[in-house]
Amino acid sequence: MSWCCWNAGWAEKEDEPVPLAPVGLSSHGPEVKVSGRNICGTGSVLGDSPVLQDKGYFEAKVLSPGSFAIGVAIKDSPLDGVLSPDKAANAWTITHNQSGVGPVAAGDVLGCAIDQADYPVQVYFYKGSTLVHQVSGIRGEVLPVFSVADGAELEANFGHSEYAFMPNGFQGLIRVVSML
Repeated sequence: MSWCCWNAGWAEKEDEPVPLAPVGLSSHGPEVKVSGRNICGTGSVLGDSPVLQDKGYFEAKVLSPGSFAIGVAIKDSPLDGVLSPDKAANAWTITHNQSGVGPVAAGDVLGCAIDQADYPVQVYFYKGSTLVHQVSGIRGEVLPVFSVADGAELEANFGHSEYAFMPNGFQGLIRVVSML
């Protein structure tokens, strides 16, 4: 009688990739309220993972208009107000009253596309599918940043739900994970 160690009911499962958790929100100013992906109050909040990929994209839906900004900033940026390039040299954002943004209403979506594939690093800002602003010269490791004040409320989207718009060649931000 021969014995076989193979059992037809015991087939090995193929290695399936473990889905990565989307980027989330972390450090924020003392007057900012973060509930899930919704941001309100007064101040700024950083994403919990730096932008390290070549071409990354994220967006924010305006739930309630007011003063706000969206973009990227270094980890040590001040988080106690609306983070604009005027306030911090290491923040590259677009604000609610910036030329080209026009009036912003509830339901509008503002996107931020970071292109680190070539030098100089570029950040493109979109309102819906329309490019409204571009900056270059981004330096250092940056994180997504959202700022609110004067009744503004934003909903951050790092791929938790379908993007309203995605520029060609870009993909949603990928959470940085340690391999150690």
